Amino acid sequence: MICIYSPSENIWGGGQVYIEYLCKYMNNKGLSTTIATSEPESFDCPTMKMESVISKKKRLLDSYSFAKKLKKSNIKIIVLNDLSSLWLAPIFKSHGIKVVALLHIYLQKKNAAGLGYAPFEYKLLKFSSLFCDKIFSVNKENVDIFPVEVDFVGNFISPWFFSDCKVAKKYDLGIISRLSREKNIPLFIDLIERLNSQRAEPIKALILGRGEERSNLVKAIEQAGLEDSIVLQDWADRKELPAIYDSIKCFAITSHHEGFATTLLEAHARGIPAITTKSAGFCAEFIEGFAGVTGVSFIPRDIESPKFQQSVLSLIDNADSYYDACIDKAKLFNEDKVLGQITQGIELLLIEKNKVN
Repeated sequence: MICIYSPSENIWGGGQVYIEYLCKYMNNKGLSTTIATSEPESFDCPTMKMESVISKKKRLLDSYSFAKKLKKSNIKIIVLNDLSSLWLAPIFKSHGIKVVALLHIYLQKKNAAGLGYAPFEYKLLKFSSLFCDKIFSVNKENVDIFPVEVDFVGNFISPWFFSDCKVAKKYDLGIISRLSREKNIPLFIDLIERLNSQRAEPIKALILGRGEERSNLVKAIEQAGLEDSIVLQDWADRKELPAIYDSIKCFAITSHHEGFATTLLEAHARGIPAITTKSAGFCAEFIEGFAGVTGVSFIPRDIESPKFQQSVLSLIDNADSYYDACIDKAKLFNEDKVLGQITQGIELLLIEKNKVN
């Protein structure tokens, strides 16, 4: 009855975790839901196999036949996952299917880092939003960007991720991320080098992740002479993540852009404060302007400032004092609040659809 459309491939990050849990949640609430993907083995929930649509051309051409397939399968609502599929909204709408958009990243024009959308794509995405029956956004900034109503729902954290047990720390700073260009991890390496100049005992840092930028990061660490300060570790199974977070005093996000990072909520659920770039979507507001201060936000050039460097070192040294506040803040974004709001919105659309039919 409900299909979540996921065009991504060879990526497993917060967006994929989000829709997997959403699919499970809605099925548990009695709404028959499946994820349409070319990688069904990646998800631990009901899936519908579709052809690879990694290229935009293929995505467009296949959308017509796929819409017909959904109609034959009695799919009433399609949930378009993120901006990469929002532009297909008019096609699915024209086939009589209710369209819901679930946006993770915020819509922005192409920036100095080359990230974002060119003028035509930017306008196309805003135009396509007019064909959506409902838009939910993980990121708050989308609320003011689109010409239609957008409901900010935020991200969520599952109950099993929390802990009230403090353990000894191995790392001062840690980053858990896909190793891609938009995550701007060289900035993290640069920051570690500068922090080391501020104190006698070297910073111990962890970079955990997998991606196309790995070899470049290895070179950057070697060129900075930080082999003894930074551990670069391959991706871990999700069930191992809580223990890895527990080994870190302070979490870091250095991304050029984000939605509302799953990793930030996970770190807070383990009682860990954070530093994050101001360009990382809702992350900066979350740590500094939402239910108390649990970290420090910054712009890239701030890392050159001794004052900022000292603020990071102070956060590391006093990380334990943020423990309870971080956990309490993370609990505000539970599954029932976030996934429940999306589910209720979709239920209302189903009721409208059934009345028309």
